[in-house]
Order: sequence, then structure tokens, then C-alpha cells
Amino acid sequence: MAEVYSVAAAQVAYSFITMGTIQKWARGMAFVGYLLCGVSGCGGEPHSTGALLAPPPPGEGFQLSTGDFEVPAGTDVQACYFFKVSDLAEKFGYASSSPLLLHRTQIAYKLGSHHMNIFRVRTIKDLDPANGAVQVSQNGDQACAFSQNWSDWPLVANNQLPGDFDWAYPDGVGNELQPDETLMLQSHYVNATSQATPDGARADVNLWTMPRSELKHSLGTLFATKQSIRICQSNPTPAFSGTCQINSPEPVHIIGANGHFHSRGKEFGMYAWDGKTTETPPDSQRFYRSDVWDEPPMLRSPELDTELPPFGGVWYTCAYEWSPPKPSVGCAGLNKLDQEGENKTPDSALDCCYTFGNTVDGAEHCNSFVYYYPKQDDVRCF
Repeated sequence: MAEVYSVAAAQVAYSFITMGTIQKWARGMAFVGYLLCGVSGCGGEPHSTGALLAPPPPGEGFQLSTGDFEVPAGTDVQACYFFKVSDLAEKFGYASSSPLLLHRTQIAYKLGSHHMNIFRVRTIKDLDPANGAVQVSQNGDQACAFSQNWSDWPLVANNQLPGDFDWAYPDGVGNELQPDETLMLQSHYVNATSQATPDGARADVNLWTMPRSELKHSLGTLFATKQSIRICQSNPTPAFSGTCQINSPEPVHIIGANGHFHSRGKEFGMYAWDGKTTETPPDSQRFYRSDVWDEPPMLRSPELDTELPPFGGVWYTCAYEWSPPKPSVGCAGLNKLDQEGENKTPDSALDCCYTFGNTVDGAEHCNSFVYYYPKQDDVRCF
């Protein structure tokens, strides 16, 4: 744990914070000596050797980067990096008091990434920027791994595909960031049985801006999770569904969508929903489908432009097939997670079930990512 934490922390220092800042929040930890000396040697500057994207020119956008770090064999590492918008603005050629209006996203990361998400920080639970500019969870053991800690943090960008990702929103659509906001970038790398990280880890993100004079519609986003899922030995092929209602008196347009689950996931679907019916919409209303767990497709404009009716929303489904857990997890490990997780299952009902959790080998997800316009403040997910 110490090695992963120290390398990741030093790389964030390279891009966004000073060594003095690291010394303040690292003081008192047993691995301070490694943090300051183990990456580049005492007296040297932390290095960031493998940039994947050149940053935007000054005044045209800004870059977030994790820098290079290692993911030891047999580990599942989630790292949360925090960035003040005002600091990013000043660093990349804007006035520090200026809002930033996003219009285009570029993402690149090294192979082995399970996903990369960026959120706006809102309600503070266990995951608090005050606890450090970078906070790491190894094998699902710390706050960065628990999605309930950012249950009301609006989505900014995400990606689950290898190779470079580049998406400009439709003309006139922008996502406004305020200077007093904080962003959290979460990277998730796996070097275990289900995925591998062959050459170290790194994620770079460019967020390009647009002039305010061009803004016609504000971008809205959804990040929804179905946390009551349970895929059990005696019920091996279950399916679960969730809904998000966008309370808009006018139609809204979905322009980006992708789903997320782990290796027991077999089919992910999203449908245009009228906001009233209580059954899965017909296939004619489905705008997203994925049967791939590790590289799920992301649909986006101009190919995707689905109109939802007034007061309508999104219906999403996740279908699974149970498989035996790997020996290092075993049914005992799954049962323990089942008792501790969302379901709080009693001993008499334990059944070697995968439940909603943080690690790829021992838990499952059912997560929806949706981008739409115009943005609405009243969105309810169940």
C-alpha cells in the first residue's frame, strides 16, 4: 500500500501541487521518507515521464493528470485526485476567478484501467479533499473505493475504453465549472486475474473550453448505481433495473451514454422512458446496449441523439450470470461482503452471492453514465 500511495502522490505533486504541500499532508506518515526521496531521490523533483496527451494551449482548456504510478501484481487500485477549478484556471491561462465552460473532452490512459471518472465534489462523507490531494484505495479498502461517498457528486466525464477518447459536444452545448468548485478524478487500475496492467498506470485528461457567447444549452449528466444487486449460486441469471426521471417540462436530448458492470455482467441496456410506466420499455425505445464488461462501448453524438419526452427519463437494466469466485476470494469472501454490504444479509440466507462492491474479482456493479441537454436540476434516480 505504501509504495502505490507514495508514487501516486508524487505524480499529483508534479502536475498541480508543490513539494511543500505534500510535506504538510504527508507529515507524520511512516512512509514520508519514501514519498519525498523514493521516486526521484532526495533533493530531486518528482518526475512524470510518460505523458499521453499534450495539454491544450493556454486559454483553450486545461489538463488533469495522475502522472505515472505502479499497480503491483495481484492488486486492484482506485485513486482519487482532487483539483480546485480556480487553481486549474490560473495554471492554464485563465483568470482564477473565471468560470470555465467545457465543450470537448480528451482522455488517454495506459492499458489496465478498469475505468476513469471525473466528478464535481458536493456533499462530503468519508471522502474529503481536506484529507489529501490524492487518496488511494488498494483492494477496495479505503474511501476512494466506495461510490456512496460521491452519491450526489455530478458527473463531468468518464471513459472505459482503451486508446484515446475525443468527444466534442454538439454546437452550443457546454458544461460550466465555477472557480470555487473542486473536481475529483478517480482512476481504477486492476492487475489481477480478470484484468492486467502490463506497463504501469497513468491517465491524462484534456478538458477544452468554449466562449460564453457560443453557449445555447447547458450540459446535464447522470451517474446512477443499482446497489441492491445480488447474483447468487442458487439464482445464477438474475436481472435488475433502475430508473432516472428528468423533470423537465420540455423534451431533453441524450447525447452520450455508457454502462458498467464486472465480469458476471452479460447485458446492459438503456431505454427512453416516459416517466410513468412500471415495466421495461419496448426494444424500440432502447438507445444503448452492451454485452462487454471490460470494454463497454460509449455512444455519443453525433451518432447518439435520443429525445426524451417531457418529464421522462432513462430506464436501465443489468443482466448477469453467476460464476464461481476465484480461490483467493471463495464463497466465504463473497458471503462476508454480502453481510457487510447494502443487503446486510443474515447467515441463514448467505448463498455465495456477488453483491455491489468495489473490487473486480469479488463484487459487481450496475452503473449508468448519461449525458444530455438542456440540464435540469430536478433529477430523481431509483
